[in-house]
Amino acid sequence: MLSAEVEVPTVEALMACPLSKFIHFAANDCGYKGSRYDFICNWVHPLFLKAKSEASKEDNPSWKQAMSGPFKEEYWQAAVKEIETLESMDAWEVVDRTDDMNVIPSIWAFKLKRFPDGMVKKFKARFCARGDKQLEGIDFFETYAPVVQWTTVRLMLILEILLNLKSKQGDVIAAFLHARLEDKEKVYVDMPLGFRQQGK
Repeated sequence: MLSAEVEVPTVEALMACPLSKFIHFAANDCGYKGSRYDFICNWVHPLFLKAKSEASKEDNPSWKQAMSGPFKEEYWQAAVKEIETLESMDAWEVVDRTDDMNVIPSIWAFKLKRFPDGMVKKFKARFCARGDKQLEGIDFFETYAPVVQWTTVRLMLILEILLNLKSKQGDVIAAFLHARLEDKEKVYVDMPLGFRQQGK
């Protein structure tokens, strides 16, 4: 097995690099307000990039990791909030499981959102049906994902400027649940881990 020694540049070497001024200029143009030294230390240096990458993995734990880690109470509260949101929207009806049902597995997706300085912003929990376990032609026959085209966004911004309008941004909670299933269409999903009922 071969191993290669990789020389990691120092912060001083990166500071002396001609590109560092241009990188800092581009960062300032995008709204960065810190010094060039801070920018290189916190965002450009390979060791910090590696550390941020590792932190990102820890910020997306599995159910087992979330419920046994240092933020287990926060993740549990996020999961409870997700269940309450789904139940308030009548997202499902709990039924008895029968052998003829094609039940899709479910999974929790957890996310620890942070501010740019690394401080904790909020804990998120999303209950997901494992759609990747469905078979096309058996479990579903078509897929549809409404995605806006950039030309439409540009047109709206141009109209905003020309007509002296103001745009606002909104967020629809659990937007994917606003679609309706057809009358005869039924989808069975395993109950959420941590909230399951025997035989349901």
